[in-house]
Amino acid sequence: MGRKFKIAQAIFLGSVLQGLGMAMFLFPNHIPSGGAAGIAVLLNFWFQVPHGLTVWAVNFSLLLTAVKWLEPVTVVGTMASITMTSVSVQIFESLFPAMTTSNIWLDLFYGAVLLGTGVGILYKYNISNGGFGALALMISIYRGGKPGTALFLMNAFIFLLTASVIAWGIVIQALVCQWISTKIIDAIYQIRLRPLFMPIAGYRNKK
Repeated sequence: MGRKFKIAQAIFLGSVLQGLGMAMFLFPNHIPSGGAAGIAVLLNFWFQVPHGLTVWAVNFSLLLTAVKWLEPVTVVGTMASITMTSVSVQIFESLFPAMTTSNIWLDLFYGAVLLGTGVGILYKYNISNGGFGALALMISIYRGGKPGTALFLMNAFIFLLTASVIAWGIVIQALVCQWISTKIIDAIYQIRLRPLFMPIAGYRNKK
C-alpha cells in the first residue's frame, strides 16, 4: 500500500510539473517540449486545437505501440500521467495567465527545468510521460542506456518539422530545452534507480 501511494504521488507531482512547464513557459512561445508537444504546437498553430487535447490523444496513441513490452503497472501509471498532464495543461492555460518573461531563453530554462523534473520523477517509478516517453522507457528497461538520451533522439524529427512550419529558430530552442530537461531526467533517474528496482525484483522472486 505504501508503494502504491508513493507511485500515485509521483504521478500527480510529475504530471503537474510537466503541465506547468508546458502551459506557462513553453507553449506560449511555441516551443515544443517533446514529440507529442511538437505535434500539439503544430495543430494549435494550424487549427487552434487545444494543446491539452492533442497532447493526450498523441501520447495515448503512441503508448499503444509499446504496451506489450511494458509492465502493467507502467501502462496504467502512464495512462494516468498522460491524462493528468493533459488536464494540467488545460487548467493552467484556461485559468491562469502565462508566466512568461520578456526573455524567451529564460522562459525556455524555466519550462525545461519543470519539464525535466516532472518526467524524471515519473521515470524513477517506471512510469513514462507517454508517447515517445513510453518508447524511451521501454528501450532503457530492456536494452539499457539512459531514457533521456533515447527520448532526445526520437523527438528531434518532430522538432525539425515544427521549426520548418513555424520558424527555424524553434528547432534551436527545442533542442536546448530537450538538452536541459534530459540532463535533469537522467540525473533523477540514475540517483534513485537501485533503491526502486531492487525491492520489486525481490518481490517477484518470492512469488
